[in-house]
Amino acid sequence: MSCMPEFADIVVADADHPRSGEGDIVELTDGRLLFAYGAFRSAADHAPANIVACHSSDGGRTWTQPKVVVANDGRQNVMSVSFLRLSAQRLLLFYVRKDSDRECFICLRESADDARSFGPPSFCAPQDRYYVICNDCAVQLTGGRIIVPYSVTGDVAGTFVGRERFLAGCAYSDDSGQNWRLSNEIYSPQRGAMEPKVVELNDGRLWMLLRTDRGVLDQSFSEDGGVTWREAKPSQIVATQAPFVLQRIPVTGDLLLIRNPNVDMALGHQGHRTPLRCTISKDEGLTWENAKDLEADLSHTYCYASLSFLEDVAILSYYVGSLGKPLEALRVARVPIEWFYR
Repeated sequence: MSCMPEFADIVVADADHPRSGEGDIVELTDGRLLFAYGAFRSAADHAPANIVACHSSDGGRTWTQPKVVVANDGRQNVMSVSFLRLSAQRLLLFYVRKDSDRECFICLRESADDARSFGPPSFCAPQDRYYVICNDCAVQLTGGRIIVPYSVTGDVAGTFVGRERFLAGCAYSDDSGQNWRLSNEIYSPQRGAMEPKVVELNDGRLWMLLRTDRGVLDQSFSEDGGVTWREAKPSQIVATQAPFVLQRIPVTGDLLLIRNPNVDMALGHQGHRTPLRCTISKDEGLTWENAKDLEADLSHTYCYASLSFLEDVAILSYYVGSLGKPLEALRVARVPIEWFYR
């Protein structure tokens, strides 16, 4: 097997497919991969969208034609997919439903037949504010608790644009997603605490990293399984205002961080979302090494990645754009885990 990454653009942006992405990939019990993502009618964040899904029988190299999994049951759209497997047949599908500039809700549908069908939606948080989750964010702790990190604000429209006060917290469930509670919520200066991701550390603490508009990722820790979070503080991780990937590599136990590191505070989002850089931590996030650019072409941008593992291969999905056309393709990359360490 080649130790080099393989790439495939599974949706190329055109008039019929202006925006496709912010999805997640999960392995089914028959060995196929299931990839669900948002299919939008325009490039705008609030454009009408369905959640569609396709399958791969060759480890992510080729994919079937997509079919609708969640029709647009929001007044604006449905988007931002995150899968979580509970057992061989039980699979949870998280997403957000946007109804207005003040109403965005965290939704959950459960499959009891390994994704052949999904049940009706339920909600992981009250329908009282504008909740946002990043794609591929749900995690299950070693004790069984499910954690869904979110950011929340009151309004994302009108005079609030660019001046939202985003808070971050977690919805958590101790009964496989039947009932949910919310943690305390934390704030970061300026625009706020955005698009959090959470990983469980070996000492039992939870570590949350947060997108900010200050050129670094903020961080917070929880010592009680995500019920309470400490005040957010800057980390040493330089990053543009963009989503990122933070996960543990199953076969090695090391942490993998994938982000856009080229910060320019004079630009929107504090820098272009390029390159797509991977780093490894062997000491639970204290230091990072093996910096490698999965995507190194600085004339293109890469964001809203998902990460899944298939034996000794990492499977990623992400948007690809350029400085003149933000959304050009939905790309899947197969990356041998050995590549991250070479």
